[in-house]
Amino acid sequence: MKKKIINLLDQVTTLLTKKSHLRDNDRRLICNIWWKAAPHPELLMFEDFIKLYIDGKIPESDSITRCRRKVQEEKKELRGESWDKRHGLEKIVQAEIKEIGSTI
Repeated sequence: MKKKIINLLDQVTTLLTKKSHLRDNDRRLICNIWWKAAPHPELLMFEDFIKLYIDGKIPESDSITRCRRKVQEEKKELRGESWDKRHGLEKIVQAEIKEIGSTI
């Protein structure tokens, strides 16, 4: 398991380094990782992709975004343009979540 996580961290770091447009777009980052993980992705049918995903042969999107967050936390140069803006809203979002939680 540890080896898979390290491999995924390496993949995410490499993509964020080489393709700066992925730094602010998790969907594109995820699709790039999935494309590289799939055997012959250009020939892959959706049903085949689903089977690979269910069987754990393609990384989960949550794992990819978790790795992206960790990489960007540690390597400022790999943060996207919206990183500062998102983190500037952190306190507001936390307050809104607490407010929502108190109404449930």
